Amino acid sequence: MVTISDSTLRSNVYETIYDIINTGKSSYGASSVPDLYGGYPDWEDVSYPNIIVNPIEVGEDTFTVDTARSVSNKTIVVIIEIFTKKNKDLDIIADGIVSGIKASPFTGVYITGVQENIGIVFPNEDKVKQKTITITFMRRWD
Repeated sequence: MVTISDSTLRSNVYETIYDIINTGKSSYGASSVPDLYGGYPDWEDVSYPNIIVNPIEVGEDTFTVDTARSVSNKTIVVIIEIFTKKNKDLDIIADGIVSGIKASPFTGVYITGVQENIGIVFPNEDKVKQKTITITFMRRWD
């Protein structure tokens, strides 16, 4: 079980998500095991399929005054991109990522939403399919 602390929120969430994907990627069932990156790779040397975990976004709102003096909600957004040349790999990898994250116990944050968007990109004039998974977590902070 991973405990997410406020002082290291971004790094805790990033490392946890990265580790979950890295541990599970060989079991997703794609045509080949995807490479995992912490940023955009050099497109000239990249292989497909691959997964990119983007930097964590954090927003804070809903401030209230109570016995603890102030309480707020933090919204944590994790954006994961999948790039592949095969359509079927997009869904297979996305399903593996989302189910792996849902099955992993986090302490201190709660999943509030998962969204997916698809597209096509043309790095090096290759036609590559892309799926972006946006996972939103909530943290109530006292």
